[in-house]
Amino acid sequence: MKLNNVRANAYEQVKQSSAKAEPEKSASKKTLADNSLLKVPARTQNPDGKDSVYRRVAKFLLIIGENEAAKILPHLSDAQIEKIVPEIASIRSVSKEESEQILEEFQDLLENARQSSGVEAARQMLTKAYGKNKAEQLIKKSVPLEGKKPFEYLNEADRERVYLLLKDENVGIKSLVLSYLEPKKAAGIINLMEEDEKKDVVLRLAKMTPISPEVLQRVDKAMYEKSLSQTSEKAENIDGRNALAQILKKMDFAAENGILKTLSQDNPELGQELRERLFTQDDILQADDRFIQEKLREMDDKNICYLLAGKSDDFRAKLLTNVSSGRRAQIIEQEGILRPFRKADCDAVTSHFYAELRQAYEEGSLKIISKDDEYID
Repeated sequence: MKLNNVRANAYEQVKQSSAKAEPEKSASKKTLADNSLLKVPARTQNPDGKDSVYRRVAKFLLIIGENEAAKILPHLSDAQIEKIVPEIASIRSVSKEESEQILEEFQDLLENARQSSGVEAARQMLTKAYGKNKAEQLIKKSVPLEGKKPFEYLNEADRERVYLLLKDENVGIKSLVLSYLEPKKAAGIINLMEEDEKKDVVLRLAKMTPISPEVLQRVDKAMYEKSLSQTSEKAENIDGRNALAQILKKMDFAAENGILKTLSQDNPELGQELRERLFTQDDILQADDRFIQEKLREMDDKNICYLLAGKSDDFRAKLLTNVSSGRRAQIIEQEGILRPFRKADCDAVTSHFYAELRQAYEEGSLKIISKDDEYID
């Protein structure tokens, strides 16, 4: 089963499932204003006891991860998003067995489309979800083609995940897989290994000889199936609200803000919690230094001490490097005098600081420089 195919099929699944649900007009017209949609499991199951289609799609989005889910959500209708988003926020776990079943269901839809309408139908569906260039890349992976590169799907996974996938394999399998990965990715995976393991793999790579196509195909298939099992295992324990926050962070700001606005109108508590999760300590660390400097100039030394108390070394370094050396010395001195700090005071100053930066970010006056962004002075 090709996971990229399964991921890409979410858009089509929601369309088809929504069409099937159309006869239930009274239910299909419900919005987030209907609190019953936010209470799980009260309204998340059909009369036959099965998950509603929207909860099924929500689980699927959590299984494939926030990066892929963030690409899919903007292509759904407002009505579909209104039903799916609260479901995502309410999910706490998806068993390994259910994860595999859901992936199978979505894969079946793609297979049916391919059998009935051929590759062109799959291409149209993928183009709607990902755009033309990405669709062509996925078609090449999903349709058997001459010269397809083995283990190509692992280039999309982070190096820690690939390392865990290979960890219990013998040195021959490790070396074979690494030889087909992008050199930068392979080097990162080797760096995660223990010294003895690293030495064995490097030596095996240096002495590697050609392998028969049949063996290569079998190893490729076995590794792919193992990677799917790894995805399912990671899905067993899920914090739906945190996953939703991560999905929203990877969407463009207009789409993120539109969803949050709708949620906040009909469920202020959920909307507020998501806003808090959307702006975290990591965002502070990546915030524009010039903005941080201006904000710290507006604060007195005592409140900066409260803000620093109990924070990580990275957070402290971020703030202290954005004040003058003289003021930094004063703050550190006052910090020693004020200890121990009342937790309530520290929490109040921290919440206010985060709220101001979050508001500035929403208004566009604060830049959060992530690894995916590029800026030119």
